[in-house]
Amino acid sequence: MDKKILIAVDGSHASNHAVDYVGLMEGSVIKQLTVTLFYVMNPIPPYLRREGQKDTAAYNRLVKLQKANQEEAARVMEEARGRLARHGMQEEHIQVKTVPRTADAARDILFEAEQGLYDAVVLGRRGLSKAQELILGSVTNKVVQHAERLPLWIVGGRVHSLKVLCPVDGSEGALKAVDHMAFMLGHNPECEVTLFHVGASLANYCPLNFDVDEAELHQEIEGDIMTSDAECMDDFYARAIKVLMEGGLSREQIETKSKEGGVSVPAAIIDEVKAGDYGTVVLGRRGQNRSFFLGHVSDKVLNKSEQTAVWIVG
Repeated sequence: MDKKILIAVDGSHASNHAVDYVGLMEGSVIKQLTVTLFYVMNPIPPYLRREGQKDTAAYNRLVKLQKANQEEAARVMEEARGRLARHGMQEEHIQVKTVPRTADAARDILFEAEQGLYDAVVLGRRGLSKAQELILGSVTNKVVQHAERLPLWIVGGRVHSLKVLCPVDGSEGALKAVDHMAFMLGHNPECEVTLFHVGASLANYCPLNFDVDEAELHQEIEGDIMTSDAECMDDFYARAIKVLMEGGLSREQIETKSKEGGVSVPAAIIDEVKAGDYGTVVLGRRGQNRSFFLGHVSDKVLNKSEQTAVWIVG
């Protein structure tokens, strides 16, 4: 099945890294991919539009500014297309779209992503400059915070590794992340993925310090939690592996790995990313009720990961 993704570009190093990441993945582990390069032009000051309607000199300045914006968009798009081509992506699989900026660049990206029914949106983690106002650092943050159901790929730095790590906790959110990974990476015999679980501990539920006299109670509760967590993960792994195999991966391409509880979950994930030299981390989005803000784990991993792409799946 064809997959299509949207890459927000602005000519910055961050967006270039995002484009290079997609080129790397398309050339190696993602098949049947179509890419749309999306550029939001700098806004025209409202006063200049008003003045241009009644003053010839102001109108000429307006025309020159519009032309400069269009030329800059064309330059950025040509560079991004060239990057994808150098990775081996075929020209017919690359589309470009430029729009004038409305009130907010993040809203423009989200609107295009939702209306275009893209399978994922790709953004760099930092932007170009404050002078251009389209700062992918702040724009990316807004998109991450307000995207409801869209899978987001946030690329931090230059990614070299093709290895994929999917931290899981037995939740439905984690299973959605697995499903997205299966769809994007399936039917590729060269792809390998690791399902990674950090064991539950009492500290995850209750930050209280037990007295010395309560040490036995602490151990008993800790044991109950670990037993329950192990049973939950046995069931989850079976479901996740089934989803991945139905998506086109063989059992030999799927590894499961666990780390004992009692440690910070975000820190354990980041340590595993570094130790295993993973280039992609796939996480389920966590939210409370109907708010769509990143949870503690995905937020920390996103901010701490370097030379890594983090997929956040709602």
